[in-house]
Amino acid sequence: MYSILIWSLASATNQPGFAFTPPMLWLLIGVVLSAMEVLIIKTQPQKYRFYLLMMGASALIESFILWRGSVAFQFSWANIMYEDFDWQIFYWMGIALALSIWIRPIFIVRKKFVIPEATEARTISEIFPGETGMVIYEGASWKARNEDSQGAIAPRQKVYVLRREGNTLIVVPDRLIHINS
Repeated sequence: MYSILIWSLASATNQPGFAFTPPMLWLLIGVVLSAMEVLIIKTQPQKYRFYLLMMGASALIESFILWRGSVAFQFSWANIMYEDFDWQIFYWMGIALALSIWIRPIFIVRKKFVIPEATEARTISEIFPGETGMVIYEGASWKARNEDSQGAIAPRQKVYVLRREGNTLIVVPDRLIHINS
């Protein structure tokens, strides 16, 4: 069994015998870092999540680049492992930084602010049907659009907020809610 494992590892590295090569080292580092992220993801604060995964993914990319380079150029691992190892770390850090900046934000789930339905607000200015005006909602002034097609909403009148579209609240007058209920 051991000889089959050594033979398969040697054939994967294009070497006559098994040797621990840089692609295997980076593969091992990538798997360990990614596994650490998976195991401790729930204990990390939201702002620190996925950094280990990005470093693990960059180590896997580094492993693939070194493996493909060795197949294409047939170079000796002695030079790469001992003389140019600092360049490998430099490339790994660069790939990890790029992944952390551009890919990591995709995985972060942000909480969306949702306005509860049918909450109260007061108009500041008159709002004509389908037009926008200003309302006071939870102590701040908001741009609001009148959803009622029947008539204008007078200033300082109580309105109900139906939903939010961008930074505009969609409102209906108080009388509309009381008629329907």
